[in-house]
Formats: sequence, C-alpha cells, structure tokens
Amino acid sequence: MSRSNPNKTCFFPEPHESRLYGFGSDFVANEKYLAVSHTGLNKVIIYTSDDFGKWSRTREIFQSVDLALDREGFIFNSSIFGNSLEIDGDVLTISARIRDPDVLREGISRYQAVNTPATYSYKRYLINLKTETEVKPIDLLVQREPESNLVCFNLLRQGKIEQFILPDMGEEYFGSNFALHQNLLLVGYSSHDKTGGAWLFDLKRPQAEPLKLAIENTALGGTVAISQQFAAVGYEGFRWYFPQGNPFDKSYMSLIRNLNNGSTKVIDSFGKLSLSDNILAVMRPCNRERELAGLLEVFRLDENITPHLIKRTNVAKAKVQNGFLITLETYYREELCIEPLP
Repeated sequence: MSRSNPNKTCFFPEPHESRLYGFGSDFVANEKYLAVSHTGLNKVIIYTSDDFGKWSRTREIFQSVDLALDREGFIFNSSIFGNSLEIDGDVLTISARIRDPDVLREGISRYQAVNTPATYSYKRYLINLKTETEVKPIDLLVQREPESNLVCFNLLRQGKIEQFILPDMGEEYFGSNFALHQNLLLVGYSSHDKTGGAWLFDLKRPQAEPLKLAIENTALGGTVAISQQFAAVGYEGFRWYFPQGNPFDKSYMSLIRNLNNGSTKVIDSFGKLSLSDNILAVMRPCNRERELAGLLEVFRLDENITPHLIKRTNVAKAKVQNGFLITLETYYREELCIEPLP
C-alpha cells in the first residue's frame, strides 16, 4: 500500500506483513530503486521509480537457500535476513545475522529466550536487480586478518565487490562502521575510555597516511558519513556502542570537515549521520520504552561548514542518500516515506 503527493511517496507494509515487526529495519535508495528490509519476515522489498519519478512495489527478495531461517521468523530468535543493505546502481547487497544452534531453546519461555546467551554468525549476499537471479553469497563487509593489525574491507564499488586491506591504526574497535564515497573511505573506531573518532583513507593511495578526525574527551566514532566535499563523525546514541556502556561523562556532538579546504567545525547535535552532497542528516534515536519517535535534523552545509537547518521533525529512522530523504515515521506506525532533497 502507498500514498503520495507530488514530492513525497509513502509506503506501508501489506496487511499480512504488519502482524510481524521489522518493516523498515534498514533501507537504501538511488534514482532507480528503494530497497526496504522486513526482518520479521526475512525478506527485502523492492520499489522501483519510473521515468516520471513515480514509485511502485515491484519485487520481493527472500533469504538464500543456505540460510536456515524461518520465513516468518519471530523477532526473539534474532536470526535475521536484511539487517543491513547497500546499493550501487543495479546491485544490492544484503547482510544477515544467524543465531548459531549452540543453545537448546525449545520449550523455554520468551523471557528465557531473550535472556539466554547466544552466539551468532554473519553472512552477506549480492543480487543484480535488473535480473531475476537469486542472491549469491559474497565476503563479509569487514574482516580482521588473523594475528595482525590489518583489516580487510570488501566494498561495493561501481557494481562489484572490491577488496582493500588497511591497517587498523592501533585502534581495537576499528571498522565497526564506515562510509564510502567513490575513492574516500571513512572508518570509525571507539576506545575503552569511551571516546573515539574516524580515519579517512584515500583508496587511490591506500598506502598513504590517513587523516584522523577526533576531538579530545568526546564520544565520537559511533557513526560516520562522507560525500565528495564533507566528512562527518559523531555519536549515534546507542548505549551498547561503547564497551563500558553510555559515555555519560563525555560530550556528545558531531565533527564535520570540509575536504576541499581542510576546515573543521563541531555542531552541538548528535545521532546517526548521513550525507548527500552538502545535505547532512542527524538522526537522534528514540528510547523505544518511552518514545514513539526520535529527532531528525537536516542541515544544508555551506563552504564555511555553517549548518543551515532545513528540516526538524520526529521520526523513528531516517537517512539522506543519493539526493533523497528516506524516513520511517514510527516503530508502531510503519510508514516509510521517500522524497527528493530540496
């Protein structure tokens, strides 16, 4: 189901999809496709834009046959297909997390299931949306080389997977998140003292010394974003990001760097970051126990990195990507909307 106005199109899960939570767990878009994962049903829904910019639902992608997941899985089993998506042209990658069968869970209550320790394995798949082929397994996004300080990044670039092996720069939690734009790779890290930052690599010169982005005594590195002109690093706001819990004694903010002139600026706003050209979105997450939605702030950055606020609203999730703003309205009212950026 969908509704639209001239500039904004919104989609809802079908009635049979609404009975399980998970619509909009992740989403990505470009000028041709909008991909939305439904982790409650272990599938990814594809919407396609026609020549007039009208979006319509066109396809569903289900888990690979090598995954022993219930197509109508219960959220507490924590084995999910579609927890992370990437898109480049016609190519989509889909990540999955699988609960390993190391704990006998049959016959126990839901409370026991949630609180029973479990181990997980991870998989990643690729599919060309122009074809009707099935998903095929590929290497994980980030893999640490055994007994070394090297980290392997398997990046989706120009419709194919390219591998880069980079030093971890002495950071224990290096590569927990990253952002890619053409030849620029921004890699976040965290530290045991509840601080962090990011390292900026030029993939044309992977042996060159990367640029460090960090602020003393500040919680950074939980989220990063990059475009041709700007790089941003911030604190996402999730309590489990830092090994010792929330960094209550640290500052929360976002650091932005102009890649053209090297200037930097700190803005007093934190949350999950995304960039599309000079548009920066900061999505502060909600507390699901007390709030229906979080806080989204969208800024236009000028040459001096002055953030001009162009949108401020309450939604559950949001990102800017490839000229679009994509939002999930609330976790309980599963309305996912896409609109062109101004």
